[in-house]
Amino acid sequence: MPQTTIDARHLIKRYTDGQAQLLAVHDISLHALAGDSIAIMGPSGCGKSTLLRMIGLSMKPTSGSLLLQGHPAPENDTDRSAWRNRMFGFIPQDYAILEDEPAWANVAIPMEYANPRIGRAERRQRATAALEQVGLAGKAQRMPGQLSGGERQRIAIARATVMHPAIIIADEPTAALDTHTADTIMTMLLTQCKQGTTLILATHDPRVAAQCDTTLTMRDGAFL
Repeated sequence: MPQTTIDARHLIKRYTDGQAQLLAVHDISLHALAGDSIAIMGPSGCGKSTLLRMIGLSMKPTSGSLLLQGHPAPENDTDRSAWRNRMFGFIPQDYAILEDEPAWANVAIPMEYANPRIGRAERRQRATAALEQVGLAGKAQRMPGQLSGGERQRIAIARATVMHPAIIIADEPTAALDTHTADTIMTMLLTQCKQGTTLILATHDPRVAAQCDTTLTMRDGAFL
């Protein structure tokens, strides 16, 4: 039986702005097994990104519980950072590309924090192989300023998959891509799922959502 990778129960995220309170996520529960692919759809501002950040340990919920691979998510920042690097691959909306590093070095970033340590030569080799998988063979030495928006997005995807993480968190992973490239990227991500990775993605694209095992719809911070 596949292992439970994500068990989120009654997550709530509330922001306080002076006297006012904003309820960004309201009583969300989500369960995912190894190999599952889950798409989260909904209008901008409905809480999709906030939910992804809570599951990915970059934001703490106001209340609720989160178990990852059967273990409670840690509270202290040092452990949360270690868990993020060990367990997750992230594909953010803004790509989070380092402008002063070539493509391969951007992809290699997660390996720099691996334990045990991965040597530079192996990091470069694995990063180059990951770039080839997303159709950027031969562009490992290019600087981000020499690449298109779609190519920068593919760098982010290669970086997210290079460590073969247990969970991939993707926020609009195909937004900057043409239809053909988006289909290629989804095929690659779903191939990771066949190898046991859990994929949680936010998307506005029904074609992308339709390729996932499950589609959940959010509105006003809650699942419909």
